[in-house]
Amino acid sequence: MPKRRRQFIDSFRDAILGVVMEIQELLKRLDTHRGSFPNDLVSEIISRQEEAIPILLATLENVEKNPDPWLADQFRMGHVYAMYLLALFREVRAYPLLVRIFSRPGEFPFELAGDVVTQDLGQILASVSNGDTGGITALIENEQANEWVRSAAMGSMVSLVDTGQRSRDEVVSYFLELFHKLERKPGAQWDSLAYVCADLWPQEVIEELRQAYEDGLVDPGGIDWHDIEEAVALGEEGSKHRRQQRAPLITDLAKAMSWMQCFHDPEKYREPKEMEIDSEEDMLAVSPDQFTIPPVRRTTPKVGRNEPCPCGSGKKYKKCCGAH
Repeated sequence: MPKRRRQFIDSFRDAILGVVMEIQELLKRLDTHRGSFPNDLVSEIISRQEEAIPILLATLENVEKNPDPWLADQFRMGHVYAMYLLALFREVRAYPLLVRIFSRPGEFPFELAGDVVTQDLGQILASVSNGDTGGITALIENEQANEWVRSAAMGSMVSLVDTGQRSRDEVVSYFLELFHKLERKPGAQWDSLAYVCADLWPQEVIEELRQAYEDGLVDPGGIDWHDIEEAVALGEEGSKHRRQQRAPLITDLAKAMSWMQCFHDPEKYREPKEMEIDSEEDMLAVSPDQFTIPPVRRTTPKVGRNEPCPCGSGKKYKKCCGAH
């Protein structure tokens, strides 16, 4: 193809995909994007952060007030991008909105955001909290909230330690209180309490942990007593070093969202077809739909989180394949 014609097509494609688009149109396209990660769209939105933030906040406000349209259309992703982008922007006004949204009971959080709950909600909450633990602890102590949301909130506390926004001693003291605050009923929140204590070095809470295991509150299929002993043996500095391998906050959207299946399944992606455009008339005849990227389908576990994992490991789904 002649270079001049290639340049003409590229410039037209850029116009279609949003180089000169209004921010509302950019976010609308992000809402229905599917296929490979939309680097160009995301980069453009990030470069126009001040314009984007009010619209992203309005999206979360809309989800909080009327979630039904977002639940009904499984292809929509605008609210998920809003969570990640506002976390990237460290937008504190998103904090109370997210707390209220994820305080809803039952499977609502997973129906709304899929495995974002187990993968990144903790980092998202920590990213928008500016060190304020009020909303995070409210989620942790909410017995009506989804157990995995409460678990993610506990992980947020570790993130705040790792970013220097809260001290380790302060957070470990809070975790010690949780052993006496939480309903003594097995669930992901108890497993997570064992995890986060191990993460921060569990020396001060070892007896409470021992009792929790003896009472059957912690599932040893996820974290067993040997893991706790190993964490104690690491020491405080060793535990801190091990945590440095993880990202405590959202800093890179492409990296943070790379686990999503929608960015890896070629069957769900339709590339724009190469077209011969030789004149202005040809350009005007092109339908914008020919450059449209079909929407993404969010995925959530189809197996109950407390059911046996279908892989045959003998573990619960939530502690096996469902943990990835």
